[in-house]
Amino acid sequence: MVKNLLTAFLCALVIAVGAKVSAAEMEMVSYSAQVKLQWLASAGVPEAKRILKELGQVNIYSEKNLRDYDRIEKVNSIYQELVYAAAVQYVQQNDYRNILDIGGGYTPRAMVFAREGRKYFGGELMAVAVSADEVMKKILEPKYMKNIVYDEVLAEDNDAFLSAADTFDGKICIVEQGLMIYLTQDRLADMYENIADVLRQNGGCFITSDLMTRELFKDIAAALYGEDQAQILYDETKDMYEELFYGFLNEENFNDRLDAIQYARDELNLKIHHAPLILDTSKLYCTRQLTAEQAEKIKQIAAKKYLWVITAD
Repeated sequence: MVKNLLTAFLCALVIAVGAKVSAAEMEMVSYSAQVKLQWLASAGVPEAKRILKELGQVNIYSEKNLRDYDRIEKVNSIYQELVYAAAVQYVQQNDYRNILDIGGGYTPRAMVFAREGRKYFGGELMAVAVSADEVMKKILEPKYMKNIVYDEVLAEDNDAFLSAADTFDGKICIVEQGLMIYLTQDRLADMYENIADVLRQNGGCFITSDLMTRELFKDIAAALYGEDQAQILYDETKDMYEELFYGFLNEENFNDRLDAIQYARDELNLKIHHAPLILDTSKLYCTRQLTAEQAEKIKQIAAKKYLWVITAD
């Protein structure tokens, strides 16, 4: 049922945006972008709800096609809002004017940053880039759309990375949330080399929480449902994504991400720092759905140094 719905979604999206692409090109990134957007909307993020409405899509997952849906939805919605808000807050606090978002899909970050007068470049597969651009044009006023560019940027494509960097004037904050688990080690190595080239050329930083996905997710699950349920919910979510991606994910990729960051440090001489996700969780939409005790636990989790900040200086 899930795959039938996804196939219908792909066909409709390709027709709607007029992009000359195959379903094979669209499927992995578009599915992931749609599901992450669904979780953000479930958390209560208004920009995510607006984008989801504009896409005109029913939710990919529901209680009808996902066992343990209610718990999986709650943990994933909190996880997605935490990492989404962490990236937004880091850019704002450090006043980065240029943002290169790798594999951001339909993230509302584009709307937030554009409205603040920051320059946003969304790097994606071309079909998703075209779709995201069309959606944003329907939502944002032209004066904000001038701050947004979408184009094809693949993790292993050095020319695309450098071309994207050339659209900016000044330091760049490169953002990545949710892409790494779909990349082989070779592609991760290529991505880090490309990031290193951009950081040395333009200055700035690369931020991600993907290197702590397992720990962060299980922390959230334990805060809501107890330590004994954390691994169960993590495994159920992993099973969900493996079904979504036709078994593409594997445990080796999950375990080897730290090897990739060690490669970035030892081979590329990049500097690694760690920062809290969010210090003030009072404005998070997801906490409005929690008890006072649960909200306090999420606050403590958000204060942990789950955000990796990587620089060339």
